[in-house]
Amino acid sequence: MDKLSTKTLRILAVIALAFNIAILASQLHRGEFAGTELSDAKAFANDVISNLQELAATLNVSEKNSVKQSLAKLHYDVFLVNSHTELADILQNDAAKTRDLIISEYTNMTAEKALAVLNAAPEVQYSSSSVTLTLEPLPTGGYEIKAPHNLEEDTLNQLLAIENLFSKEAQRGFYEPYRHLSTLKVLIENGVAQLIPQSLEQETIKYLEGEIENLRQEYARINQMAGYAEMSGPGIEIYVYDQIYTVSAGDLRRIISELYSAGARGIAIHGQRLSVNSYIIDSEEGIVVDGVTIRSNPVIIQVVGDTTTLKAGVDLLFSVSFRGVLGFDIENRENMVLPAKAFQ
Repeated sequence: MDKLSTKTLRILAVIALAFNIAILASQLHRGEFAGTELSDAKAFANDVISNLQELAATLNVSEKNSVKQSLAKLHYDVFLVNSHTELADILQNDAAKTRDLIISEYTNMTAEKALAVLNAAPEVQYSSSSVTLTLEPLPTGGYEIKAPHNLEEDTLNQLLAIENLFSKEAQRGFYEPYRHLSTLKVLIENGVAQLIPQSLEQETIKYLEGEIENLRQEYARINQMAGYAEMSGPGIEIYVYDQIYTVSAGDLRRIISELYSAGARGIAIHGQRLSVNSYIIDSEEGIVVDGVTIRSNPVIIQVVGDTTTLKAGVDLLFSVSFRGVLGFDIENRENMVLPAKAFQ
């Protein structure tokens, strides 16, 4: 196989992969990467972004500011994620939006070509009436004018020769999902053809969809901070030992309070995730956390947050308030995973 054919096949594969972001994201949601490190899943996500970059280059829109900014934001968001779920959401939502942006920018370029053809046509230049035309992309490439119209055959043939999104073989299988993005509405008035922008209704729908997505993301963030969704990220693991006295519920509440003051994003005790309505009490059987008796000596506390700040807060607490009373050890964790609070 020659180099040109190899390159062509690679481009077609890239386009197909970029069009199937939702499938890739669903694989993440189904847990197909549960056995991999987050760093490996991030590498996979960055491969998808690289594929989008190549799609943009293939469609000659990689230098568009909107495309560059969207791709750069994707890279940054992937760098910041702390869990496979967050990564899947980025792929399913932000990466998919970037893909649609790339396609829209390409459609705008082809629209300019279509307008150039129409504005050069004598039947348009000398038109005295106001006419709205619909230019629909064909699954084999080119644009077809929906009747009624008064365009000459030469103009129609020129429109058929314009490349559109589906001029490349690999993209024809995606004709129906993306036909609406490539369909052009053109107004011919006073001898000039101009593109009709999306209707106010469509813009309103887009705005509302964006607001719903923002609310969904905010809900997910609050749910995570409240303890009802899994959380992961850098953190520490603290081992609290009996020394002069036995570790009590009051001691634990004081330690937990200090950790939150030091910026803890989430806390679990022996894997038992604390939530906004958690309680820690003493009982005859021992310390009870949200109705579950935990073992002590040591009590193990897992915390997600800035390790430097958290360690400083714990060191201060044990060197002043618990000095000689309780013992402790701290270990850093590059990726601490806290489970969601179990509903009881």
